[in-house]
Amino acid sequence: MSKKRNRTILIIIAIAALAVIAWCGVYLWQYWQGGQLDELLRRNVETNALEGDISAETVEIPVDFEALKAVNEDIYAWLYVPGMDISYPVVQHPSDNNYYIRRSSDGSSYSGGCIYSENYNSKDFSDRMTVLYGHNLRSGKMFAPLNDFSDVRVFDSHRYIYVYLPDRELVYEIIAACPYSYEHILTNRDFNNRDDYDKFFDEVMYKTNLSANYLDDVKLSYDSDRVLTLSTCLRGNNQQRYIVMGRLIAEIPAA
Repeated sequence: MSKKRNRTILIIIAIAALAVIAWCGVYLWQYWQGGQLDELLRRNVETNALEGDISAETVEIPVDFEALKAVNEDIYAWLYVPGMDISYPVVQHPSDNNYYIRRSSDGSSYSGGCIYSENYNSKDFSDRMTVLYGHNLRSGKMFAPLNDFSDVRVFDSHRYIYVYLPDRELVYEIIAACPYSYEHILTNRDFNNRDDYDKFFDEVMYKTNLSANYLDDVKLSYDSDRVLTLSTCLRGNNQQRYIVMGRLIAEIPAA
């Protein structure tokens, strides 16, 4: 009886081990697939033309949005941060703000996620505050490089964020990079309220922190400025965020 029981236990352990191995295999396959998708999507982008002349009157959009939308209708922009290995499509689900947390840009299951906004923001970047989210992956992909802005040398040498839409190019000057609480920026602040707007930037800008860097003497205007915030987990502390903020300085229509 004892031998039979032991054999049953061993069979159960073996089945459980095979299940774990199978789950890990599926997980790793999805992870690899997600990474491969990013490379495939970049084939629809003229990489050499991503960093254009910000004083130009018009611009040739270097992104084939028709091809990207054939992959996923939710793709609506392309984000590029020169020198930081950040060059990705931007997606937004029309109703489920959690949809892309664990999905790739084509909507398939992927633990690495993708770069996305929530439907609190319009998709034309016209809001006073637009927030884009991405994971801080150990592989260094997605928004992991944002944490490097804690180094003042990186902050000083990487000045711009580019966003491409089908009909225009947006250029943001990076004004701040700093740790931030895990509170949800857009639901905890009303950026259409002047007091809330000013209070947020008074709290965030120019705080003493070894991981924070700021462009000197920036005073944001409620009436005229539009800000883009890139948000990810703080390296070494998943209970906090690390944010990089840029102020819109150029909006160039497509040629």
